Amino acid sequence: MVWPRRKIQLVASSAAPGIGGVRAVLKGIRIEFSEVEPTVEDLNRELSERWMEKPFDVMVGSESGGFDPITELVYWSESQEHDFWREKALVQGIKQQSVQSLIHNILEDELIIWVSEPTVLIEERPLLGHILNVAGFEPTVLWPTADGQWQCERRQGLYWVIPETWLEGFMEKHSLGKGTTWDEGKEKASWVVRETRIDFYRSKDGQKFVGHLPRWPDSLEEQRAAQCIAKCIDLGVSWLDIRIALRSIWKDIRMADNLRWNIDDFEWNAGARGEELSSSTIEHVEDWWAR
Repeated sequence: MVWPRRKIQLVASSAAPGIGGVRAVLKGIRIEFSEVEPTVEDLNRELSERWMEKPFDVMVGSESGGFDPITELVYWSESQEHDFWREKALVQGIKQQSVQSLIHNILEDELIIWVSEPTVLIEERPLLGHILNVAGFEPTVLWPTADGQWQCERRQGLYWVIPETWLEGFMEKHSLGKGTTWDEGKEKASWVVRETRIDFYRSKDGQKFVGHLPRWPDSLEEQRAAQCIAKCIDLGVSWLDIRIALRSIWKDIRMADNLRWNIDDFEWNAGARGEELSSSTIEHVEDWWAR
């Protein structure tokens, strides 16, 4: 016996707050769905009975028809208890659940990082998610674009990076997933904005200096950007990975592949302070090999 592929019928108003993020998540995790507006139309008995006999796919105009039937109905919290679609799902024996329950199930085993908005973007993606991805954490990232659309990039890591405002007023965000890994204002790493640079410190080591970056190009985003970078330090991202992830912002920064960057932000490949090696040193090495 072959079980039908999961396909959701989403019953929600197109104006429902947060619906754009729900659509993006379903697309990101590759769950097929169709969408209809909730309705409580009082159809006459004969017409209602005929409609109830039709499968969901026929009624909503699905191209797949009966070959890819609806397996689950998900309704928005605003949908009335006697909504026509929910009554129809009950008659046809289709599983039902609320959007809240669906989101809870999707995020059940995930670690969630809630980020404040407006989100700092780099290469058209949220800064925090970008750095974590470069560092190999493979986070799933949900974010609203500048034109009001929502995007969700699903990856295999345990972290989900989600805007705080997505489910605001709709469900308790702190009840989702395995727990919140970061609350705004509770970072362990810290930073100091100086005249030409931002210094970062690891607090758990007694304010040990980690490294510095030039001032952020957009002064209005600087504090939020520094906060994201501090969170990455808290999560164990190396300073080298942070610098590599941000190199597109400052094209003139000298990047090095030397792992000493993870310890001392001022060490370079050429020498302790980036000075050139003297010719006498090279000659000495040649004499040594000639022995």
